[in-house]
Amino acid sequence: MKYYVIPNLSELDKYLKLASDYNLGFEYNDFFDPNLLDNNEKLNDTISKYQSLKRKGDTLHGVFYDITLDSVDKKIKEVSLERVRSSLDIALKLNCKGVVFHTNYITWMKDKVYQDNWVKVHKELFLKLASEYKGLEIYVENMFDLAPDLLARLMNEINDERIGVCLDIAHASISPVPIEEWFNKLSKYIRHIHINDNDKIVDSHMELGKGIIDYKNAYKLINKLPDDTSILIEIRDYDKVVNSINYLKGSDFKCF
Repeated sequence: MKYYVIPNLSELDKYLKLASDYNLGFEYNDFFDPNLLDNNEKLNDTISKYQSLKRKGDTLHGVFYDITLDSVDKKIKEVSLERVRSSLDIALKLNCKGVVFHTNYITWMKDKVYQDNWVKVHKELFLKLASEYKGLEIYVENMFDLAPDLLARLMNEINDERIGVCLDIAHASISPVPIEEWFNKLSKYIRHIHINDNDKIVDSHMELGKGIIDYKNAYKLINKLPDDTSILIEIRDYDKVVNSINYLKGSDFKCF
């Protein structure tokens, strides 16, 4: 399995060396910020700096702030889709292999009408986008979903090999559902994984080994996935990324 880290332009040399040392991919986290997206000069400069690296096969975290593709308000839906397309456009410019989007549904809305509409709208839009952006995969990430069922239903109805799940282990660990059930329901759809640690209460993005997530158990499940599944160490501080790599190296998780 290939591991990824989040590059920081202000420390790019360090991240490039780390990537070289461990054959790491990058997952770009700059471009979900609406302030950057609305500043054309800064946006183009950021894209150009990453383009100059001439990398391939990286991933990009797509927009998620206030994104509501299933909104009943036509204008909100249009802006949400515009933002989603911006993520896909930038990913193509950076020769990425895939883009991560959050589920972004209202978890306490459990009525059938709401959930049916959420699945219907996202199925139609993701299939449409996948047909338009043929060079990219789309990964749908559990945000603060309380259970894997709705995401599993979406993937089952989509049934497209270029649209899969990004399973965020830390997010799943905050839910009331055991991690085993997340894998049982989603494993055949998982293409990408996010890992970091927390106290199972707050999504604090701690370095690995500093929280209470049972990664020994999680890796028993991760290691059953196909070898081409990619894994992001979703931590932004360089030293904590290095500590997390050392944590994985010092384990029996079959990493690195």
